[in-house]
Amino acid sequence: MTWGAVLVLMAMVFFVSWPVWKAIKVKSVNAATYARTKAVAEKNPRLQPAWDIALQDDVRTWPEAKVILESAGEKAEPDE
Repeated sequence: MTWGAVLVLMAMVFFVSWPVWKAIKVKSVNAATYARTKAVAEKNPRLQPAWDIALQDDVRTWPEAKVILESAGEKAEPDE
């Protein structure tokens, strides 16, 4: 019974802290990188599916932008 209560409390802490951790860890790219990535995706129709997939969570992260830019043959440098 005690172990069950401990496991339930641990699970509750995990599920409550997950959205907070995700909000802290996931950061979007700056506006210039976002615009550059969008322009590349609009120029290359084969990159449009990658753009659509990356926008599903409404956040353009650096790894997503890097994949799109490098697929278009452009140099990808991280935001400062």
